[in-house]
Amino acid sequence: MLRDDRQMELTPGRMAAGAGVLVAAIGLVLWVTDDGAIDAPEPDAAPSAQAMIEAAPAVVHRGVADAGGAAATADAAPPPRPPGEYGGVLQKDQTVTASLQAFGATPQHVHQIVQALRAVYDFRDARPGARFTLELDPKTQALRRFEFEHGPLDIYEVARDAEGNLVGRKVDVPVEVVEAEVGAEIKSSLYRAMQRVGESPALVALIVDVFAWDIDFFKDTQPGDRFRVVVEKIHKDGAFIRYGRILAAEYTGKVGTFRTFWFQPPGDEQGQYYLEDGRSARKTFLATPLKFVRVSSRFNKRRRHPVLGYTKAHNGVDYAAPTGTPVRAMADGKVIFAGRKGPNGNLIRIDHGGGLVSAYAHLHRIGRGIERGVHVRQKQVIGQVGSTGRSTGPHLHFGVKQGGRWIDPQSLKMRRAAPVPAKHKRAFEAVVARRVERLQALAVLAPTVDEPTEDEEGVE
Repeated sequence: MLRDDRQMELTPGRMAAGAGVLVAAIGLVLWVTDDGAIDAPEPDAAPSAQAMIEAAPAVVHRGVADAGGAAATADAAPPPRPPGEYGGVLQKDQTVTASLQAFGATPQHVHQIVQALRAVYDFRDARPGARFTLELDPKTQALRRFEFEHGPLDIYEVARDAEGNLVGRKVDVPVEVVEAEVGAEIKSSLYRAMQRVGESPALVALIVDVFAWDIDFFKDTQPGDRFRVVVEKIHKDGAFIRYGRILAAEYTGKVGTFRTFWFQPPGDEQGQYYLEDGRSARKTFLATPLKFVRVSSRFNKRRRHPVLGYTKAHNGVDYAAPTGTPVRAMADGKVIFAGRKGPNGNLIRIDHGGGLVSAYAHLHRIGRGIERGVHVRQKQVIGQVGSTGRSTGPHLHFGVKQGGRWIDPQSLKMRRAAPVPAKHKRAFEAVVARRVERLQALAVLAPTVDEPTEDEEGVE
């Protein structure tokens, strides 16, 4: 394989030191880590657009010994394929070039595949276990078709159109959407309650997201709290694949009672979440920049600093969380600083207008493309929790300035976005009436006697 001198640096801690991503003359060799993730380059090492066009995905086959498709393991042989068609599975530490060449593919075939799919799929997002099918013309060896299954609903295809040109697209996978009702009482955590009703933690993330403007689920969650949701479940060939949208949700506890409803006006391509009275669920600021974190130190003007050993103003809130936990922008705004800054370590500051500035310190890593002058959206991931600068352990220090003075982020008064348009109010009220009726009739599963409390199980 011919190589040039370009190299993209991988994230430390995800692979052994010195491992890298090499851009080769015939494609991009992506090394897959033990946890199944492919490390992306640092912001300053991001590949150029031309390099992405020339990149080749890291796809390899499993259970195929040669171009003839003979089984390489003791597993049952796959069904016979048409002449020139071969299949494989993405594995760790191997490349698409080596795999496809085993079937008689050339570097040009790989290049054609990436060129055709570049607008709809980035092969750096590939994960072990993804499947592919390659079809070559038995006589001319020209590429006829390529299919890549990133996931059950994420299938990408390269095929020739009527003019014989190779065209890439995302395949429209037929699915069945079923509305389901889920309700439970919390004894120790939202995760435990979700497990008790036989649902995936992925539903926890959705609940957190729809209440992100009103509830900090780690600080506010208490034993005895209850939740009810009506959620879409997406099935393929009769099997559950993933959750869709939450259509209606209710959370009741010591923090109060909150309800939110998904509403998409007739003929409108956009929908969003609203409160029962039609006000928007969205606020100018999120309730917390992280999901499922422990507030280790709330705002306190006379806090004893754990490293310096003397009392100083602690202008913000510390959120303890594992290194690498995503940090989200609390509101739309413009980045005014992103870089290393003394005891703050890796720091991001965002100007939200109206005299409001938020700050995120001790980051392990600043997100790709996050730099001064860049505009960010609310909930956009801007970095990762770390322990850089003057810090005793992994955590996010979050602070807010208003009019040039530090304030308690948790006391910030926030405005809501626009309510349901007047012309759609009647349709909204009809939808909400039906969904409120479903929520009220929804049974809540009580905790089991032997379920541990938070003190017994520790912080999740």
